[in-house]
Amino acid sequence: FWNFKLYYLPIIFMVSKMELLEYLKRDEILFLCHHNADPDAVGSCVALKYLASQLNPKGKFRISADSVSKLSRNILNEIGERVDIELYPKLPDTVFIVDTASINQLKVNFEELKEKEVILIDHHKKTDLADICKYYIIKEDYPSTSEIIAEIFKELNIFPPKNVRTALLCGIVYDTKHLKLANPKTFELISYLIKDISFQKILYLLSQESDVSKRTAHLKACSRMEIREFDKLKIALSHVSSHEASCAKTIVSIGADVAFVVAVRKKEGEIRVSARCRKHVSKYVHLGNLMEKIGKELGGSGGGHGEAGGLNAPYDKSKSKEKVIKEVLELCYKRFVEEYKKAKTQIN
Repeated sequence: FWNFKLYYLPIIFMVSKMELLEYLKRDEILFLCHHNADPDAVGSCVALKYLASQLNPKGKFRISADSVSKLSRNILNEIGERVDIELYPKLPDTVFIVDTASINQLKVNFEELKEKEVILIDHHKKTDLADICKYYIIKEDYPSTSEIIAEIFKELNIFPPKNVRTALLCGIVYDTKHLKLANPKTFELISYLIKDISFQKILYLLSQESDVSKRTAHLKACSRMEIREFDKLKIALSHVSSHEASCAKTIVSIGADVAFVVAVRKKEGEIRVSARCRKHVSKYVHLGNLMEKIGKELGGSGGGHGEAGGLNAPYDKSKSKEKVIKEVLELCYKRFVEEYKKAKTQIN
């Protein structure tokens, strides 16, 4: 089923075709997306839900997330699919967690989840989330989870309908940064999926104008930004109330080598940090690894890729919001510099 070569490491685990099919044949499955579910998470879940419905037409299958992005809502409306927006959803016996790096990205009852049959399909670095899973497929070398799912369809010789292929294509194009991170396998899968679909339509679905709140967050992040310099790197530190991932990405796009953006959500009792960097920086510091370490240090969890990482941690309400932001940004800067120095010493 899977055609692996030695250089495909780090692939952490694989399930055989028969094992995966058996789980997808369950009578009731919940497909879980991370918070503010992006097109890759949504596209992957839509495709898995379709596959499950083909294997068990009488089954009960649904997709859930505590929130979805505006782009994802546009795609769902276009393809006629839905995601149930809910906190702490009722969990059936079988739960698929999709495109999710850490448990803190999910609003679920963790103790209840551990009692369920959990399957994880993801392309981020392996974290503690995998420890509670019955089976997991983690392909860190794949630019998107949608590509993992598309490959499953291709290997099963099941050609999905147009709306499912549209969802997968949106997921692939979104998570490869409009194909900037694509590899030869990506284009092979796009070629497989794109029959009777306009690529311009995919680009249109992914190029909706940012809403006012996101643009406002970008402006605030830039206005609050502190720029530090270390070893000729420009490291930007900032904070916003929301859209921290998009803000970090924007700050790097306008000139920073590395960006850390903190969002403190007092109401939810949560701290979120998004980190982004340029490719040359990721040769020294893997941001997913860095965010995992800092997340644990803050009592939460994190993960991600070489150039993009994030963490979620509990907010200590005994401290002021301003103090928490300052402490978290200082910690991010300090740990980044430590890891960067260590890597440069080893390389040199």
